[in-house]
Amino acid sequence: MDDSDQPNPIVAMAQRLRARRDLGAAIDSATANVNPTRGEDAAARFAALTEVLATGTKRLNSILGRRTGVTLVRLDAPPRLRLRFRDKRIALDLDEPRQLVLVTGAGLDGEYQFVDADVPALLNLSHLSTDAGYRDTLTGSQLLKTIAEDAELPRPAHLDEPGPLQF
Repeated sequence: MDDSDQPNPIVAMAQRLRARRDLGAAIDSATANVNPTRGEDAAARFAALTEVLATGTKRLNSILGRRTGVTLVRLDAPPRLRLRFRDKRIALDLDEPRQLVLVTGAGLDGEYQFVDADVPALLNLSHLSTDAGYRDTLTGSQLLKTIAEDAELPRPAHLDEPGPLQF
C-alpha cells in the first residue's frame, strides 16, 4: 500500500464531484428561500438579483472561507455587478434604456432580458430560437455555480487525525 497523501485518481475525482454537488446544494438552499421584491422595471429586478447573489455569496463564503471565497462587488451608478473567484470573472451591467443586462465572462457573454419567474431570472437574447438551451434562464444560483465550479471544500480536520484503530 502506498503511504503518500495523494489519493487514487478515481477517489480524487469522486471527491471533487461530491464537493461540487455539495456546494451546488448549499447555493441552491441559500438562494431558494430568498423572496426578493418584484419590480416592473429592469432596475428593480436587477436589485432583486443583487440581493439573491449577495445571500448566495455569504453562504458560499461561509463554506469556502472568506479568504478563498467568492467576491461580489456592487457598483451603483450605473448599476453593475462583478463576481470574482480566483481567476474567473463575471460582469453584469444594467442597460436601463434598453431594459437589458449585459453579461460577460465565464462563457455567458450576451444580452439578457429579465423574465417572469419565482426568482430573478435572465433569458439570453443572443441565442437563436433554434439553438440548444434557447429557453434556459440564468438565475443567481446558476451564476454562483458557474463562478465556483472549480472550488474545493476544505479538508475536514478529522481526516488528519489518526483513525479509531491505533497501534
